[in-house]
Amino acid sequence: MSEQEHITEEVSWKNPLEEKEEVSLEEYLEVFKTRITQDSERLFVSEFLYPLLGPKNIKYVVPQYPFLDSEGRSRRIDFALRYEGNKIALEVNGETYHAEGIIPNEMFDDNLNRQNEILNAGWYLLRYSYSQLQSPEWRIRVANSLFYLLRKRIPALLSETIIEPNYLQKNVLESLDYYRAKGWKKGIVILPTGTGKTFLSAFDSLKVQGRILFIVHRLDILSQSREAFEKIYPNEKLGLLTGEEKENVTDSKVLFASKDTLRNIDILNQFNPNEFDYIIVDEVHHGQAPSYQTVLKYFEPNFFMLGLTATPDRMDRKDIFELFDYQKVFEYSLTDAIENGFLVPYTYYGLKDNIDYNNIRYNGNKYNVADLDRNLIIKERNEKIFEEYVQKGLGNKALGFCNSVKHADAMAEFFNSKGVPSCSITSQSANRDELTKGFRENKYTVAFTVDLFNEGVDFPDLRVLLFLRPTESKTVFFQQLGRGLRLCGGKEGVVIIDFIGNYKKANNIRKYLAKGENEQKNGVTGRVEKIVYEYSPKCAIIFEAEVEQILDRQDTTEREITKEDLIDAYYKLAELLNKKPTQEDINNGGEFKVGRYYNVFGSWVSFLKEIGEHTEFSYHFPQGTHLGHILYVLKAVGSNDIEQTRFKAENVRFSGGYDTGVPGNFQRKIKYMLQAAMEMGLLVDFRQQALQEDFKLAFTADGLKVYNTLQPLLNNIDLSFSADEDGDYSWSMNCESTVNKDIRNFISQNPASLNLIRSVILEMDAVNLLLKYLYSIQRKARISKADIYNDFFEAPFVKAYLDRHGLDNPTHDVRIRRIPFLFNILEALGIINQSSREIEILSFIAAKELLRFDQSEKENILLARLENFKNYISEIEVPIQSNSLNIAAEPTPIFNIEQIQEKYFTQDEISFLKEQYGKNFLTNDYHLKIN
Repeated sequence: MSEQEHITEEVSWKNPLEEKEEVSLEEYLEVFKTRITQDSERLFVSEFLYPLLGPKNIKYVVPQYPFLDSEGRSRRIDFALRYEGNKIALEVNGETYHAEGIIPNEMFDDNLNRQNEILNAGWYLLRYSYSQLQSPEWRIRVANSLFYLLRKRIPALLSETIIEPNYLQKNVLESLDYYRAKGWKKGIVILPTGTGKTFLSAFDSLKVQGRILFIVHRLDILSQSREAFEKIYPNEKLGLLTGEEKENVTDSKVLFASKDTLRNIDILNQFNPNEFDYIIVDEVHHGQAPSYQTVLKYFEPNFFMLGLTATPDRMDRKDIFELFDYQKVFEYSLTDAIENGFLVPYTYYGLKDNIDYNNIRYNGNKYNVADLDRNLIIKERNEKIFEEYVQKGLGNKALGFCNSVKHADAMAEFFNSKGVPSCSITSQSANRDELTKGFRENKYTVAFTVDLFNEGVDFPDLRVLLFLRPTESKTVFFQQLGRGLRLCGGKEGVVIIDFIGNYKKANNIRKYLAKGENEQKNGVTGRVEKIVYEYSPKCAIIFEAEVEQILDRQDTTEREITKEDLIDAYYKLAELLNKKPTQEDINNGGEFKVGRYYNVFGSWVSFLKEIGEHTEFSYHFPQGTHLGHILYVLKAVGSNDIEQTRFKAENVRFSGGYDTGVPGNFQRKIKYMLQAAMEMGLLVDFRQQALQEDFKLAFTADGLKVYNTLQPLLNNIDLSFSADEDGDYSWSMNCESTVNKDIRNFISQNPASLNLIRSVILEMDAVNLLLKYLYSIQRKARISKADIYNDFFEAPFVKAYLDRHGLDNPTHDVRIRRIPFLFNILEALGIINQSSREIEILSFIAAKELLRFDQSEKENILLARLENFKNYISEIEVPIQSNSLNIAAEPTPIFNIEQIQEKYFTQDEISFLKEQYGKNFLTNDYHLKIN
């Protein structure tokens, strides 16, 4: 092309896409293929510009856009974006790096001059290199810089689909959909700080057409929440409602409101209760405040109400979950978030703090603040803190956590005196918002605070955390840690500098940070001399030698007993009992409680596996068995002539060694049936008696009572075997189709047997798990069997049970062979009705395990709660008084159900019961009869 032709093209050139409504990426690249010739330019368009602008607005970007410089020469801009008077120039250095020494000096100087000419012509300019577009470290910076410039200058052009949820957020979104499909209208999500809770809520809110309300408890959280939503809703109108600002309150798509403003009755009444389709409550662990309750009880969102928190403290849990119908949607740990790349790793330095905490007053819970100030605010300590910050923190942006306002002020003053721009941001700072903004915009390098930034406010570019006070709370420790873990472009990790002295429970820090621990033993005595902590390979944890000595001494003082001690105690009890001890045996008669075994081995099943005495899946979830088989087991064991039954010694093989072919299958099925009877508590468990050389099938004490109670039924029901292809080895029974009904009829005609049989059978783990699933997850009267087969083993507490016992999650084929036995038990006990396709739940049964809140709860506490539960049910069941003379019935007594609840349960117990079984549990509105 001649020079004249080139000039003519510039003058006559017209954007061929400007009349198009939408332009695909492929079409854009094809139309401008003569102008977009380098790989760097194609990458820039495909992975940065097009995702930001989308098919409707990419047409406004013109590649190789011509302009005249101040000397009248024709120049070109790599990518020019012009819209309604705004001019943005985007320069992409190609495959040949434009730097002095690599290209001729004249060309380098001319490029600099061209850049100046672009700026002088009134363009906003951003410039990138090909290596930046390719680098994982730089790509997010490139995307962010483009987004922020477009949002500031031309927000109308931003695409509606700028970012996508990450893997963790997708999992939470799936859980939200799962529980909403079950009818949940509200729920709580618990995610660590920095994992994108606000973005998660924005993604989920895209599912509604109507308005969205985002409620915060502090104004400094509000602005950054709004920034997150701007990325998801770049073209929607966002509103603001605080004491000082009211913007787009009535016509915004998303309204961000302070709960303190919203609770004003005049403000609240401006909204209809169903004004919003979706309501989000940030940092919901503050929801116990009456102000929150006023707001949340007023609104009735059409779609969903979502509570977000990173730290649901136990003391607040009742109030939080009560406001959200006791419905937890998802929970994810901080360790998992770091391991899986949702938060940056950290380098932790535990440094010696030369403070003798023995001289500081301690009230049993925390140290005296005034005493701490006198000991912490000293020049020598401040010098040491500054020195470590410079050496290990490299002078990077830092947040320091102090003991008091006085301490924070003193630290800021000291750092400023050293030439590091610093500030103290506390609850007493008159210009707190201005200081926070300044710190966010890097006007200050270090900010010192007390508890103000433990939660809610995020500074993603933090690279250093200074822990300058004793860590007395696990919750506070992780809140502080979470401040620095948020992902940020170019940030590989965060440095934590913690000053540790001989304060109480300082050794807990290693436990907080550790993934696990191992014991270092004396080679001669075998005794544990030291606990060696295992940390995440992604993180570096470094303690000074003197600090290690302090922590080791504290570990030694409170060290748990050794593995050898626990194993010896187990076998001593086994010899004393002449059987394998159960967990209950350990708690009742062992030298150490089961909790010690959990602490050292991780779980009871891990302990049994280590000593070679764990059990198998069929014990927990029987297969190939129905209740006709169980009745036959009872009759055979009670016959006093078991060798004449199918359970003669040669057929009973718990430890394998089956014959081949049909006889071997017959023996295996015998084991399954006997295991089922043992798991039901009817027979002495082989696992408990295996140490006996002469183990024999025998009733437990409860099993004997059940056998005696069912004697009339056992004598009258047909327990014979029908012929099939296995002949004498057949386990098909003539009563199979009617046995559930037969047992149920017998119990109904013999009421005295009901409580006995239920109390025994409802001790079975699998039955308890299924009941808990039906009552706590399904929360309705009719459920399809297909739903239960698909969903039961996916319930979190069932998964936890499988994990606790070392069991794999079964396949669908295994599930449909195991769960029907549990259905049969519940049907025979009159708890459900079942058809071929669904079950109908008839009542809530007060099984002991359904009232257990924690696996470590002592038996006497659980039994007392069960007794209180029964008394509560008796008191709220008020029968109608009448007589045979048709005299008018006495009026039903009026009583306060909450007062009766408080008579039998603590507030924590009421909260956890409702969290498990729904907000109407323990009230007359509950959908099932309770007995």
